[in-house]
Amino acid sequence: MVISITSSRPNDEQLSQTEAFLKTFLPKMRKFPGIVAIYLYSRADGGDDSTIVIWESEAALKLYRQSELIKEAMAFEKKLDIPTIRDAYPLTYSL
Repeated sequence: MVISITSSRPNDEQLSQTEAFLKTFLPKMRKFPGIVAIYLYSRADGGDDSTIVIWESEAALKLYRQSELIKEAMAFEKKLDIPTIRDAYPLTYSL
């Protein structure tokens, strides 16, 4: 399994637009093949928002990162000029 973490820091003006986008985007993403789970969290202090996705395999993550779906997310981030970081790591332990 692989875990991907997407972190962004929307400002106060971008926050409501980001929440509305994620409300429609994450259900579409959940249907993407190879996803085990999706978690979204926001720091209470107004820091980064992060989406954590557990993938069945690196191949599934690679397909997503080449898909039209990720292009939709990236276009939204670009339109609002939201700095975003995407990382991925092998999942080495789970309960």
